[in-house]
Amino acid sequence: MAMQFRKPKRNLRVRDSVGLQDNENEEKMDVDTVLKMPKPLKEKTIKKVNTLSFGDELNECDDGEEFKIKKSSYSKKIKKQMNKEKMGRDKVENGKKSKATADTMKTIVDEKQKNVNSEPVEKEIMLTGRAAEMAGYVSSDEELDSYSSSSHRFSNPDQVKIILKKGQIPDAALIHAARKRRQQARDLGEDFIPISSQSHNEAKTDNEQTTGRRLTREEDELEDSDDDGIIVMSGIVSQAEDRKKSLHTTMADHTNNTEFEDPDELDEDNDWETQQIRKGVTVSQLAAAQQESSGMNTLYNNMVIQEQAMIPIVMNQKPQFSDSYTPQAPMTTMNLDDIINKSKEIVSEMKKNQIPDQKYYEDMINEIPEIKSRNERLKMNVPELAECFQFYQDLRGYVTDLVECLDEKIPSLVGLEQRISKMYEKRRTDLLARRRQDVRDQAEESSTNKLGTPTIHTRSEEQQRRAAEREGRRIRRMRMREIKAISKHADGMSSDEEVPETDASAFRNQLEIIKSDSNLLLDDVLEEFASIDLVLKHMLEWKNKYLESYIEAYVNVCLPKLAGPFVRIEMLTWNPLEDDLKLEDMFWYKSIQKYTLKGNNNIDQLIKDVDLELIPKIIEKVVLIKIDQMVTSQWDPLSSKQTKHICSIVKHILDMYPTIDPDSKLLMMLMTNIVDRIRDAVDYDVFIPISSRQIMNTGRMNVFFQRQFNMAVKLLGNILSWHRIIEDVVLIDLAINQILNRYLLTSVRTLQPLEAILKITMIAQMLPSSWLSYGNTTPKELTPFLNQSKLVSMEIDKSHPQAKLALDKLNEILKL
Repeated sequence: MAMQFRKPKRNLRVRDSVGLQDNENEEKMDVDTVLKMPKPLKEKTIKKVNTLSFGDELNECDDGEEFKIKKSSYSKKIKKQMNKEKMGRDKVENGKKSKATADTMKTIVDEKQKNVNSEPVEKEIMLTGRAAEMAGYVSSDEELDSYSSSSHRFSNPDQVKIILKKGQIPDAALIHAARKRRQQARDLGEDFIPISSQSHNEAKTDNEQTTGRRLTREEDELEDSDDDGIIVMSGIVSQAEDRKKSLHTTMADHTNNTEFEDPDELDEDNDWETQQIRKGVTVSQLAAAQQESSGMNTLYNNMVIQEQAMIPIVMNQKPQFSDSYTPQAPMTTMNLDDIINKSKEIVSEMKKNQIPDQKYYEDMINEIPEIKSRNERLKMNVPELAECFQFYQDLRGYVTDLVECLDEKIPSLVGLEQRISKMYEKRRTDLLARRRQDVRDQAEESSTNKLGTPTIHTRSEEQQRRAAEREGRRIRRMRMREIKAISKHADGMSSDEEVPETDASAFRNQLEIIKSDSNLLLDDVLEEFASIDLVLKHMLEWKNKYLESYIEAYVNVCLPKLAGPFVRIEMLTWNPLEDDLKLEDMFWYKSIQKYTLKGNNNIDQLIKDVDLELIPKIIEKVVLIKIDQMVTSQWDPLSSKQTKHICSIVKHILDMYPTIDPDSKLLMMLMTNIVDRIRDAVDYDVFIPISSRQIMNTGRMNVFFQRQFNMAVKLLGNILSWHRIIEDVVLIDLAINQILNRYLLTSVRTLQPLEAILKITMIAQMLPSSWLSYGNTTPKELTPFLNQSKLVSMEIDKSHPQAKLALDKLNEILKL
């Protein structure tokens, strides 16, 4: 490991601004400085401050010492010139001071040398700057004997080898002398260092006489008075450093740069850099870097050698020009015919190669008229294209404004639909609750004890009020039948849907308010956005002018969404459960029908029209949703009138618009809600009291039984009205299993044969004719009903005229 000497701060001679000062003051300053320098060093506690990036990785032996380098603000050339002038002045001044300081310096050096020799070699020696300079002048006894005043003791170059063999570390003076010899060799351009030089020795003798055997070091003079650097004293230079220095020397020889740095300063920088690298880099990394440096040096030398070897070869070479027709074989003598034939071959080959270019040229010539004509057509189409562009811009603005307008109105429209849906749902809920409460009241009134005698119940005021209202509704319905001349009517077959006049009036008023609000919904918009006719007018203009872009824009897919809000506004108060208004009679249907048929003169054109399915799509996306809302909020499966209307409209849609198939999600959702409503009615609205024949023949119980039996038969007929709309499997489960076999057949078995035949005939009239034709179409679930019909027909007294008439009618229906 290299030894390190810390240079303390020292007071150098300072010149004033004019450059002139008394010699006496300078001598006093120099003497004081010399007397202060050799004081023994004391160990000081050095505070560790990491100023380097690798400061945390310092070894323990480094003691955390800090390296600081201060650079001068002058350039190197100016600095060297200033140092030379200063050295010249110092030579004159040092001659006057040498005699006064000789004795003192000798004593200081002897004491210092004794201290150095007394310590082991491995220990680091810390010397001051001037003591380090004078350290080389005191040596062992052998060195003192060999010393002479005519020559420096390190003038012999073998002194370095002798010291290294002894295992000692060369001091600063020895290193400085070695550097001077190396610099002298460089300046002379020699490859060796001469043993002795007269001029060199004379100069040294003069210098020793004037300075008292003191070497003037350029490093000390170049430093400022405030420098506190560190002199790194390395022992034997490593092979990596030798290779690095040789690489720098080789590269400097092959460049034309005439400005070189001071060798001494370069060596000091290299030594400092080496010390920093050793502190921050591990041994393995340093070995890898040395190997890489040696490889780069070898590669560079090889490249230089190759370049020097290639120069004469390149200079002697003659330029060669490739010729595709130059024969590769040795030149032979050719006669005139051979030359002519060879020329002809070359000409034919050139013509052959020219054929594609000629063809391309002819094609371009032929395309020129077409390009010109196309250019003319495009120029002629400029006004048309400008008109088309303007049309598209206007249409784009119109559609954007229309969509924004509809987005503003949709929330209001949804609110109106919810209001009317809640009104109908409340009315249906009230009717269902009233009917089910009436059934409970009548069942309680007609109940008997175990002996068969009717029990006496005390009615509450609420029950009496409900009974009075119930009887009043029945009387009003009977009078209406008399007015309409309806003679055949069974009690319980009519739908009890009457409401008090006050409730009906309030319902009508609310309905009128909703209707007026729907009419005012589009009053605050422009006229061209307020009607479906004007919307379709813009689309029709687009379709007639630019059909291709109309198809590419998928307008037929977007039109149902644009027309949907207008259709919903018109159908807001539409109630097919009570009204007979058909879809074809509505205003929106006629407008879209005109739009679809416009411009189609025959069936072939109508089939090819992209808007042919516009009406079915609107019915699927708008009308089916409206019907589904009515089913969930208004429809009562026990109402024959409502069931008849909704069955007819659904069947009409399925028959007239075959594109609405079972794959439609909206259609399947509607059918699911219909089945759910029927199942709810079967579970909660069917009740038939069953008892013995004696009890069933009593007045009050018989009336209640007949009414409830007829109500169940009516529900059976309403369910079977969905035949060919809902699947037979679902209808058989609801109608046959849940109502016929579970309630009606059980009741028929308790009746007399004549009355049983009348009930069976009533039930048979409700069944679809396809189910009663004996064969594969007859459901097996009807077998109990057919067997009971045969049994009753065998038990009846055929001699009775009324019984014979009922039996004939049953045979006609069932074909027994």
